[in-house]
Amino acid sequence: MRRIRKLLLITSAASAAILAAPSTYSQGMGGGMQGDEESAADTQTRRTPAMRERVYTRLAAAQECAEMGDIDCARERLAQVREMDDLNSYETAQMWQFHAFIHYQQENYPEVIRAYELVLEQPDLPLGMETTTAYQLCQLYFHQARHEDALAMLERWFAIAEDPGPDPYALRAQIFHSLERYEEAIEPIRTAIRLKRELEQEPQENWYLLLSFFYYELEDYPNVIDVLRTMVELWPKPAYFIQLAAAYGQQGDEITQLALYQIAHEAGWLTGSNELIQMAQLLLQADIPVQAARIMQAGLEDGPIESTARNWQLLAQSWQLAQEDRRAVPALIRAAKLAEDGSIHINLAQAYQNLYEWGNCVEAAREGIRKGDLRREDQAYLILGTCLFEQKEYYAARIAFEEAARDERSRANADSWMKYVDSEQSRDEELEEALGQP
Repeated sequence: MRRIRKLLLITSAASAAILAAPSTYSQGMGGGMQGDEESAADTQTRRTPAMRERVYTRLAAAQECAEMGDIDCARERLAQVREMDDLNSYETAQMWQFHAFIHYQQENYPEVIRAYELVLEQPDLPLGMETTTAYQLCQLYFHQARHEDALAMLERWFAIAEDPGPDPYALRAQIFHSLERYEEAIEPIRTAIRLKRELEQEPQENWYLLLSFFYYELEDYPNVIDVLRTMVELWPKPAYFIQLAAAYGQQGDEITQLALYQIAHEAGWLTGSNELIQMAQLLLQADIPVQAARIMQAGLEDGPIESTARNWQLLAQSWQLAQEDRRAVPALIRAAKLAEDGSIHINLAQAYQNLYEWGNCVEAAREGIRKGDLRREDQAYLILGTCLFEQKEYYAARIAFEEAARDERSRANADSWMKYVDSEQSRDEELEEALGQP
């Protein structure tokens, strides 16, 4: 019997290598293979039949083949066991458990799963064997993306397990995560964290990541913030600090979000394009355009911020709000070159207009109108007409104002400009005529 127990312990260890069971059951890996040592309480409720010598002999032969790396030999010996027509449930379970080990050696996971399923089909299994096999099968289902099966098997495991540790609850949360059942995932992951702390051990970092993700998907931002604050204390990583800032923004607390971003920026943690752009936008909302412009300028010139029409336009807007139109022009030129429509050319024309650069204004406005796809073409013609008027190109200015007048929203303004153009043209003609007289 000592030799039998030795073989079963070896087989138990081999099966345990397939997947780790919960830490609280580490001493029971393959416990079903130690049926002679079942607890008194278990034997009162489950009477597991013993393994007979002739079954052991064949399993021992299979074990010897496996130890020598001869898998074909091990399969042949196991086939001999399967051909026995009087196997009891315990012997059958041991045989299929050994099959699982052989298939795992060959990374044939579907067959590993099938073998474990056959183990669990046997009646009156030792409790240790059932709990270990159920947990391993749950993990195999999970890694094979059979999430509903994994959840059902884990529930079976919980029904028979005594004093589950934190890991199984974390696994349950991960399965719910894969099923996108985030609300149901919160309770088990919080339980896993609580149990870990009761053991005076530090919960795993990825458990907190899962919890914050679940709350985020449910748009429960107060709890997202609560979890992230804990994570920042336990693992002061820049990514968590930035996520915390973003969570305050999702909650609508943009003042705190900006304050955290400023701390992160000073620490050199803001390196991503989206993060820097977000900070610049927050600065604009807080009426701090100069700092926003400097962040955008540095990011675009040094590379962290992607060179797009939209980002160069945000830089230009920042300089314009800071009343630095001259510094906005280069950014608008870059943005206009990258833009597919003519809207940024019109913004550039307006900047030139503010700087009294009439020729550049006309050129930019005409290019914007030529590229088209403008939200307000009438306003583009008003800008063009105004700059042409300042150049005393009255005829061209009047045509521009006539185009603007086609839109009811600009008709009154355009009509006023046309009257003014006509009067100024007449005045200039009269002045020229007067100056031309001897």
